[in-house]
Amino acid sequence: MKTLLAAAALALALTGPALAQSDMTMHEGMKHDSMPAAAKTVDGQGVIKGLDTAGGFVVLKHQPIAALKWPAMTMKFKAAPALLKPLKVGQAVTFKLQPAGGSGEVVAISAK
Repeated sequence: MKTLLAAAALALALTGPALAQSDMTMHEGMKHDSMPAAAKTVDGQGVIKGLDTAGGFVVLKHQPIAALKWPAMTMKFKAAPALLKPLKVGQAVTFKLQPAGGSGEVVAISAK
């Protein structure tokens, strides 16, 4: 049994570097257009419930976002401070969201 385990360990040790090398070669040969596309944006509508222009956050009470299968809810999103400066709490807005995990980043926003 010990001989079998030693043989398996030796085989793995000898093939591991070869497998790693073949992976690197395969990735180096990949074309740029075969890489995944950048995350898409989805449109949303809502009302601003909170703003942190210095911290780059906006709290939105948004309508359902069908593209993400999200119901209407209130959420905090990251956003560039420059996007938030002209906005005020209570304004109705339309926005573009770049989803990430269970949240995302607002990449465009304007008052209705």
